[in-house]
Amino acid sequence: MIKNLQIEWMKIKNYRVFQVFSVLYMLGIVIIIYIFYQIYTQLTGRLTGQDNNDLFNLFSSENIWKTTCFATSFLLYLPGMILINLFINEVNFKTHRQNIIDGWKRETFILTKIGLILCISLAVLVMNIVATGLMCSVTKTEFSLAAGLPTLGVSFIQSFIYMMFALLLATVFRRSGIAIIVFFIYGLLLENIFVWALWKVLPAGAQHFLPLQVADSLIPFIKEGIYASNPGLSILVPVSLAFAGLYIYLAVRKYKFDDL
Repeated sequence: MIKNLQIEWMKIKNYRVFQVFSVLYMLGIVIIIYIFYQIYTQLTGRLTGQDNNDLFNLFSSENIWKTTCFATSFLLYLPGMILINLFINEVNFKTHRQNIIDGWKRETFILTKIGLILCISLAVLVMNIVATGLMCSVTKTEFSLAAGLPTLGVSFIQSFIYMMFALLLATVFRRSGIAIIVFFIYGLLLENIFVWALWKVLPAGAQHFLPLQVADSLIPFIKEGIYASNPGLSILVPVSLAFAGLYIYLAVRKYKFDDL
């Protein structure tokens, strides 16, 4: 697997879209949390009459990891979009056939893509650590990696689910434009509508078990509204892993039996 991942790295390291979006993502993680901090402290400052007031303790040593990982999770569509492009480019230019000709099994090819997702999820985790460290410096909060490990763990699962969902869409549609549009429209619009509808209609907690919401609910930012009935990590983590396993199974099966 390591050798296969080295081959994947050789494929993408000079790919301009990958380079540009990777830089944008790294910058975006720091920028989005800093902008959120500035808006938040200004609003709470007006309410309390004190500058830089952390009224809700979002940037306290207990909550800063959750705040950072929640804010940066909105950018997970960027690596998802890159994965869609990488996969479908290989399909469009038939370069994926060369791997099969070189002796790879179909399962090897798609499992290598899943291994790449694991590596990118680890990279996202490292970026979240860096962003949290920078925010600890800005807010004068004690930086404790040990305190952040539980949140980092579920953040890793969240990143993996988002990108695995993107890969599944790529294997299904095999057109980058369609897959990216579906990814964005479903994740940013349709699922939010479904979450709201389930919250209003079905028993409490049903809204947390949708394809992407199950990952978002791992890091609840608030405990009101749709998150008031959050069932907790003891339930959400196994369900999230089950969703991840389902996406892996469907993606492998779809690629294995499709025409090359």
